[in-house]
Amino acid sequence: MSNLVKRAIFGSLYVGLILAALLLREHLIYMVVFGIIAFLATWEWSNLVSTHRLFPLRRISDSIAAVYLFWATHEIADKGVEYSFFLIPYVGYLLYILVRSIYSERQAMPTDLAKVYFGQIYVGLFLSIANIFYTDAATSLILLTIFVAIWANDTGAYLAGSTLGRHKLFPSVSPKKSWEGFFGGLIAAVLSSGLLLGWEQCYLGILISIAATWGDLFESMVKRSVGVKDSGNIIPGHGGILDRIDSLLFTLPAVAFILWVIDTYQHLHLG
Repeated sequence: MSNLVKRAIFGSLYVGLILAALLLREHLIYMVVFGIIAFLATWEWSNLVSTHRLFPLRRISDSIAAVYLFWATHEIADKGVEYSFFLIPYVGYLLYILVRSIYSERQAMPTDLAKVYFGQIYVGLFLSIANIFYTDAATSLILLTIFVAIWANDTGAYLAGSTLGRHKLFPSVSPKKSWEGFFGGLIAAVLSSGLLLGWEQCYLGILISIAATWGDLFESMVKRSVGVKDSGNIIPGHGGILDRIDSLLFTLPAVAFILWVIDTYQHLHLG
């Protein structure tokens, strides 16, 4: 089977699972799909930056912690802040990591500890922002738009870059990316955002395209620093889960922040 066929088949399966999780509005399907993503992405991050080299079981516990954070934030977003006590076990785990580090390899401890904590923020916390959009019926369409716009951005960037690409966007991090590809992706993201949300909100496509590009460049920088092409090989033809959601992990907090700023401004000046 050619690599192109693999990419098409497994890429379609990935997209299908995401759309099922978002459109069917079934709690179990949503939690299973995103729980698996949180687990695998955290595992791949740990493997990518070589944390817990001598203690692989700790990678499992870190990955489970990210899944728990996703579940806990979903419950809080769905039921209200009075359920914030669900975060107590997660905070306890973070404290346990600190104490555990005292008894770990002293030489590797500071670096590994920073990598573990960053992985929890980068994957667990940033991915959990999806719950803010998903549990609110009024904003669930925004979450769908984020995914669709990222996919449109990737497609537009590939088509424009492969046919028109001449000027390198960031050659030291990602030699294949070009400015022509970037603007092709931006146009595709704006169009998809406008079609799904209405043209008065198509500006989100610009934000999504920029954040998605930064997210992809960030992971490319990490992979280049450790000398690997992909974060994993769980998706044939596509690499790892982290390779699929690197753009999402930057886009979710960016969109949430901008919408919060807009909402705050409107309440202050119009309310």
